[in-house]
Amino acid sequence: MKCLELEYDVVLSFAGEDRVYVEQTAKYLRNKGVKVFYDNYETVDLWGKDLYQHLDNVYQRKAKYAVIFISEAYSKKLWTNHELKSAQARAFSENEEYILPVRFDETEIPGIRNTIGYLSLKDLKPIQLGKKIIEKLGEIEPENFIPKKQNYLISALTNIYENFSEEDAKVTVHTVFETLKKTNERERIFLSEMVINSCTHNIEEDLHEDIKLIQRATNFTKDEILEILDDLRSLGFQYKITESDSDCEVLGKKQISEMLSISLHSKIPQLKLENLTIVFTIMYFAVLRARCIECSKKAFIRLDFSNIEDDLEESDIDFIHSCLEFEDD
Repeated sequence: MKCLELEYDVVLSFAGEDRVYVEQTAKYLRNKGVKVFYDNYETVDLWGKDLYQHLDNVYQRKAKYAVIFISEAYSKKLWTNHELKSAQARAFSENEEYILPVRFDETEIPGIRNTIGYLSLKDLKPIQLGKKIIEKLGEIEPENFIPKKQNYLISALTNIYENFSEEDAKVTVHTVFETLKKTNERERIFLSEMVINSCTHNIEEDLHEDIKLIQRATNFTKDEILEILDDLRSLGFQYKITESDSDCEVLGKKQISEMLSISLHSKIPQLKLENLTIVFTIMYFAVLRARCIECSKKAFIRLDFSNIEDDLEESDIDFIHSCLEFEDD
């Protein structure tokens, strides 16, 4: 495959007469974290663009696969013909599979040979097609993604807080997610390293660790970390640095350590929790439990929270409760 800047996992080309089926497929894909090009999801982005040039670029260069919904109506449309030609140009230049045909009927489409493998939609429901597309894509990397089902977070929060309803949990999780979406890559790198490297003691209050350890983990200087933290304050993050004597002595002198503490606070009075640090942290725990450290960091930067759909296990509950226990110094 050529070195292309792929913006989408899959683009969908279809006739308007087949929209009901295609829209259900697109909805399923998007809910699973697939980056899908479907015209109704791009209304604002398409507004004012030269559609002929823009769509040629999308269907020829911007996706891993193009799914072509073949039907009698498809064969008669000017725009579908344009989209297909763009997809065919990509397939021809790469000499490998790119076009994935699916058929509502046996209509012949110029350029799509009968020898090309296809799926029949006669007995295939939209969700079933969506599952097959995901299977074809293999491992996907969702961005800015949170699934509809949030079993891990909901179970954790309702287990910790007796007066928390499922709806309370959903609203709280989405508030944190929308906050994180406003962060930039540099800030996400810092936050992910802070979660991974911080002491897990009393996460209901804050995340805290020696700032020198965070400097090593992030490769940021202290001044760079403070700059990031100052910028994050506008989103509800708070921080403090406290000095304390360590047990280590050099040349007979006690060494002073600097403990960095950060917390996330709500700006929405209606939320039951004002301090959202525990929600933010458990969201990251969900990512960590299913991936290695390096893959987790990449998921953090993409804001891929697909793992919060997983069920909470007894060991997770025990771990989270151990993080909440306050111990005397």
